[in-house]
Amino acid sequence: MAGKYDSIVYDYFEKSNGSVVLISEDMIFKKTLATTILKVLGIKRNCFFAFENIRQGLKKIQELEKKSVETVVFIERILAGYPSTDTIITLKRLLPELKIVVLAGETKRENIAYFYELGVNNVISKPASINNIIEKMAFTVQPQGKLSEYMSIGKRCMAAGKLMDAMQIADKILRLKPESPAGLMLKGDIFSLQGDLTKALDCYHRAHDSSKLYLEPIKKLVGAYREVDADKALVYMKKLDKLSPLNAERKTDIGKIYVHRKEMDMAEKYFDQALDAATQEAMSLISSVAENISEAVEQTSPRMAEKYLSRVLEAKGKRLGPGDITLFNKLGIALRGQGKWKEAIENYTQALRISPDDEGLHYNMGLAYIDGGERRLAGKCFENALKRNPVFYKDSEAVSMNVGTLFSELREYEKAIPCFQSAIEINPNNAAAHRKLAAMEDSL
Repeated sequence: MAGKYDSIVYDYFEKSNGSVVLISEDMIFKKTLATTILKVLGIKRNCFFAFENIRQGLKKIQELEKKSVETVVFIERILAGYPSTDTIITLKRLLPELKIVVLAGETKRENIAYFYELGVNNVISKPASINNIIEKMAFTVQPQGKLSEYMSIGKRCMAAGKLMDAMQIADKILRLKPESPAGLMLKGDIFSLQGDLTKALDCYHRAHDSSKLYLEPIKKLVGAYREVDADKALVYMKKLDKLSPLNAERKTDIGKIYVHRKEMDMAEKYFDQALDAATQEAMSLISSVAENISEAVEQTSPRMAEKYLSRVLEAKGKRLGPGDITLFNKLGIALRGQGKWKEAIENYTQALRISPDDEGLHYNMGLAYIDGGERRLAGKCFENALKRNPVFYKDSEAVSMNVGTLFSELREYEKAIPCFQSAIEINPNNAAAHRKLAAMEDSL
């Protein structure tokens, strides 16, 4: 075992007796996470619990909580075809100290901001390597020293109604780290509970000034101003919206304020954005479902895979973006599987308008041209892929062979030779690559 991250995670299991609960239908990630904990880190005790069902996972989390076992929950963004947003919100409301890591297929800045706003501790983009999992877990479980300890004590005191004790803790935090946003927010919450809104607002403003991009102080300001100054509440709601633009509920609330002001144009603008954000969430769900269907039928029924992937791409319309390239690639494979090489090329052409520098799209379009016997056009596609990434074929024996074979047939040997050499590096027993390489070397 090597590296500081390994040591942090190892100590979490061995010294803190920590556990992991995984709620996911992804068997590959389950196997990777199990390998990380049980084999790479060498943890021998029973500390890893995996469930495909939300209810069973929640039951286990509650069981561990009753035993005061420190737990990290890994949960899919999409579960059983639905976003897990409500489950995450419920968990953080009932167990504020619970550590949650979201598993997602894509992690755009907007998505990450929204996850953190829900109270998530970390986000892992799949597919994930063992090193990536260990690093993310280390950042999730690593103790934050005295500051973190004092914050936990202060929150417990406040929850128990011991406001004077909580205030002493807040002052300790601010002595330890002057203008700490966490310490200032704790102090602001205490003043708020004491009914001193002026002092509470002062603390929240200082917390915001200390960390402009931190969402929590802005949320505190929105909450404090909501009942006393709608204009100022709106200012901070719009700041939050800029930092975390996928929150449809907040956009709706902003729209309602403009309705109350009789500014209907602005209200309509935010209501439209709210629907767009909700639609975006729904579309990511639809995409996930379509991908699952296509993976289930791609070998046995390319026609069915084409049907569902086409429906999703059509439904997305103008909302198509770089994150949808996987859908285009899957649809292209489904079309080629039915001999529809011309339709596959049209599909890749549409995808390239969205992501013109994606070498995978250029390569796949080349394969479609090969299906249609258009070798010269296929060669141009492969050349376009090589311009974007001169070594794109190096990680795959099959891709190396496909590119090498086409260029050798076109008598472009200087382009073919590195591809066959790559295939041999991956698989030294590749007889076809050895044979074709020898034939070209003889010709040269």
